Amino acid sequence: MKKVLPEEEISKNLIKAIQASSLDEKAFAKAIGLQKQHLMEYIAGKRTPSRISPKLVELGYSSDWYLTGIGEMFVSDVKAKTKEESHYEKLGRAVQELVSEAVKNEREKRSVSPAAESPAEYPPENESIPFYQHLIAAGPCTDSSGPVEEDLELPSDMIPHPADTYAVKVTGDSMKGDNIEEGDVLIVDCSLEPQHNNIVIASVDNEQTVKRLKMDGGKVKLMPSNHHYEPIEITEHTKLDIQGVVTWVIRQTA
Repeated sequence: MKKVLPEEEISKNLIKAIQASSLDEKAFAKAIGLQKQHLMEYIAGKRTPSRISPKLVELGYSSDWYLTGIGEMFVSDVKAKTKEESHYEKLGRAVQELVSEAVKNEREKRSVSPAAESPAEYPPENESIPFYQHLIAAGPCTDSSGPVEEDLELPSDMIPHPADTYAVKVTGDSMKGDNIEEGDVLIVDCSLEPQHNNIVIASVDNEQTVKRLKMDGGKVKLMPSNHHYEPIEITEHTKLDIQGVVTWVIRQTA
């Protein structure tokens, strides 16, 4: 199973992706639907760079390469047909052509191969993870009890460790500076080793919260990204359990 890189390494891959595109930061940000300021925050680690993997995939970059460092940077060779097209128009068009060709090949394979009837030949493209009913506080800590509400199906490339991944919903606004808002669904991977600057789900004295983990020598803090909230200082008397690293944020837009 491929291991997802630390967010700091994914930030470096984002820089490589920009360099390979021959675009400046402003044009690249526009190509993936971001403002330049937000793109720079992903590069600097102020935002979680793994979250924009789907946007890069739309431009032809490989999500495997971006998240794990394995394989080729691009899904296919992205070559321009005309000089008049912008770089991101070339990339977007190439991805559309690639997807159309892949769908065509898959249909032909299924129609001529008896093995296509076997589910084992075509593993599911989605993974199912538990979606917990209780809310995780992006604010003061909250009680951590609560049953599983339902299962949540997501693309398998978003869930490298399905057996160790779950989803929870956010309440509060202490993490709005990291673009985490009330009602958002967090995807949490318990198999990842928490690193400095990761956004984590933490149990503090048996109450849960979502915060950014800061480790400076022997000092540990859980930091909000809203100045209306105070950092949570972890002392020798604090019962702290990091329950997982937040890898994705899902938001309903309509």
